[in-house]
Amino acid sequence: MYWDSKPGGEALVLIASGMVSFFTANPYFLQLPDWRTYMLEEAEALLHSSKVMNKNLKTCLTLSMLVAITAIQFACLDAVIGTMTTAPFFVGILFDILSLLIGMVLFGLYSDLPDQAVQILGAVPFLFMIFFSTTFSPGSGVKGVKALRYLFSRYYLWCMLPTDVGMEGCPENNTLLYLVLSSLLVPFVYILCRAGLGLYRKAHRGKEKSSQREAMRTVEFAELQLELFGEKALRNLTHVGTSMSQHEMQRIASRHGSNPSLREKDTEDTSDDDEQGFDNFVAFLNEGSDAGAVSVSPSKKAEACVNV
Repeated sequence: MYWDSKPGGEALVLIASGMVSFFTANPYFLQLPDWRTYMLEEAEALLHSSKVMNKNLKTCLTLSMLVAITAIQFACLDAVIGTMTTAPFFVGILFDILSLLIGMVLFGLYSDLPDQAVQILGAVPFLFMIFFSTTFSPGSGVKGVKALRYLFSRYYLWCMLPTDVGMEGCPENNTLLYLVLSSLLVPFVYILCRAGLGLYRKAHRGKEKSSQREAMRTVEFAELQLELFGEKALRNLTHVGTSMSQHEMQRIASRHGSNPSLREKDTEDTSDDDEQGFDNFVAFLNEGSDAGAVSVSPSKKAEACVNV
């Protein structure tokens, strides 16, 4: 329907070809979250660590397909109207469609968002371009709000048209540079958001560790560690900055028996069977690493485990 268009209709032809290119690539970009899910499940099932490499390869494949679609669009423009055949136009068309679809690549491959969220956030650049770039209604817009047109690469692409379509405030030079920089706005915002979330999570983990270390400085925690792991646990507590004095730690250790060696315990004494079984188990853990140092019968080991 646009065949043999006359000079002056570049904007209409560019809108039509841009719509076809966008909705040609859009279905492939929409399936990226599903591909990410399948790939992660496969990586976990096969126990291989190539998830990052697979994402990078998928990104290269997706962008290569986008370049191919742009080349076909550029060839159609040359055949239909023939007034936008320079290399800057090809670069401008490529980065224009890239700015509309790059969000789906970032959210679909490099985030944990579900498919619905990726579709909503990925469509935001396209919707904002329609409403705020002023390319669908050159010269119109609310004063102050229409200044947002400078954030969209489509605006600078319209400024590159060979005929004046009424765009306001077009730069006198370096238009292509501004177009490329504005097309990278979505990746820039995405990186800032990821960096902010990373800093927030790091600070949150620091608070959790601080609370955990505070809980590890109590006498009750020391007694529990002594019950579970023996006197070695008291020595480990000194590495976490416990507020207890050495005298308190020695008193706790003496309350539970200062020497957990199996050799010095009377295994024939059954007055307190449960406590002795636990002490034997703790001693076995403490001294089991020394080959030949302790000899414990299998029945005693089983009895100690049952008691614990």
